[in-house]
Amino acid sequence: MTLAPIREHATIPPEAKKAVQKAAKKQAGKPAPQKKITKRLRPHRHRARSRFVLLRLVASGSVVAIMADSTATTLAVPLLSADPMTTGLPLAEITWVSTGNFAAVAALLATAGRFADLFGRRSVLALGLLLYGLGATAVIMAPTWPILLAGRLAEGLGAAMMFPASLGLLLGELPPSRRAGAVALWGASSGIGALALQGGGGWLMEAYGWRGLYLPGAILAAALLCLTPALPRSLGTGRRVPDIVGAFALVGAIATAVIAISRGDVWGWTSVQTLTCAGAAVVLLCAALATSWRHPAGAVDMSLWRRPGFLWGGAASFLYGAMSFIVLATGPLYLRESGFDPAQIGWWLTPISIAMIVASPMATLVSRRLSLNGVIYLGALILGGGCALLLAQPTPTAWSLLGAVLLGTGFGLLSTGTFTAGTIAADPTQYASAVGAINTARMLGGAIGVAAASVLIEHPFLRGPTPGFASVFTACLGATAVIGTAALIRAARGAGRAPMPGVLALEEEVAMLRHLLAELRASFVQVRAEAEEELARFGIHDPSGIRAGWSPVPGQRQPADQR
Repeated sequence: MTLAPIREHATIPPEAKKAVQKAAKKQAGKPAPQKKITKRLRPHRHRARSRFVLLRLVASGSVVAIMADSTATTLAVPLLSADPMTTGLPLAEITWVSTGNFAAVAALLATAGRFADLFGRRSVLALGLLLYGLGATAVIMAPTWPILLAGRLAEGLGAAMMFPASLGLLLGELPPSRRAGAVALWGASSGIGALALQGGGGWLMEAYGWRGLYLPGAILAAALLCLTPALPRSLGTGRRVPDIVGAFALVGAIATAVIAISRGDVWGWTSVQTLTCAGAAVVLLCAALATSWRHPAGAVDMSLWRRPGFLWGGAASFLYGAMSFIVLATGPLYLRESGFDPAQIGWWLTPISIAMIVASPMATLVSRRLSLNGVIYLGALILGGGCALLLAQPTPTAWSLLGAVLLGTGFGLLSTGTFTAGTIAADPTQYASAVGAINTARMLGGAIGVAAASVLIEHPFLRGPTPGFASVFTACLGATAVIGTAALIRAARGAGRAPMPGVLALEEEVAMLRHLLAELRASFVQVRAEAEEELARFGIHDPSGIRAGWSPVPGQRQPADQR
């Protein structure tokens, strides 16, 4: 049945016809309302664009604050040994300002990402910014060593919440066509944070001492916290009670594993402390996996690791973390042994950060012609070339600057490629969990890489002017060969070849159109039912009998030309 016969044969009172004709005459000289509708839509588009800009600003600003804090600690550790607060403390104890923060970040990343998906990403981000800002303030004003360590621990906990919640919120709100660019911007922000402290760290140390290095992070966290109420609210995927036991077990497992790896060189790899931490990590990890397997909202999202491509993204991120942390940890030591002061060391490391900032957005452009595996292969190839060039130079020269640029370019491509490979494999409701898991893999890889580098420096397998550092760069060259070969094999097999962003956007629009058509059909069905009910009130139970030219008013005869 259609509504056309009903509309054609309905009896309209003369007064209503006159009112309609009068309104039509008034409207005849007026312009069409399309421009008004367009003007009404413009503020909505402007608000949507402003929301996306704010999301990018907060997400990238969170990464800038975290990387600036990490660079500040690298520059502050040598100065802390001369501070009256640390009088009588050995250097091994002073390095806990870095180890404790690192362990807190690595331990809480996966759990924080899982909780952000369950309870809301904006809330977790705000809590992380608050903890980070309070921790940075405590570090700046710390009168004693325990308060300084407590501040660094609070910074680590806040950073662990900021990482997954910021990017998870950004990816969840952006359309598929813009997500790859958002990941690239997020990756480039890490280089911006490191570059800012490398360039301005010397001035901050001269003006305010080592405490001044933490001022930018505290100020930026406070500014970002003021912007969080304007972010879109994320309600989470469910209100089920989370796996508290599994969460504590997972945090304890990762924390003890990182401590065992980071302190094993100081305690001894076969010492009671190292073996105890390693054993506790294994037991706690097994407990976390066991509880997560049975719990509906487990601390470890088991379905995430079963998604195609996510395991590869985690493994590639692990190797990338190992290589990047090795360079960040051993680069300053190598330059210090070559006779450079802290300011000169910062300037020598600046090309790495600049190249990483430039290469991260380039990864998105390259992925449009190649697959993500092709981007990972290209990044490994360039990074391997930088390691080979540095191996050929026993002392820093102008060629070493070119090697630093190649290192930064390779890191930028690998960072964006490995991270995107892991996150696009996740469901939109799992973005924060995926970000936390991928970053945890990077942190664990970094911890193992730095520990292995310290062993190679003490026990090199090469000879020459700098056998320890040559052994370290040779190991990095081998790691680039492994990840590059694996990416090349996957690219040849066509694995992980995700649809182009434009195709994803088209598929999303088609799905939305189907949904709207289904809603429209349901509305028509409802209108038909209501129309049949109204006709039944007039005694018409078979609307199909209504023919053109006959009015359903009782007592009115059918026209002669329609008989």
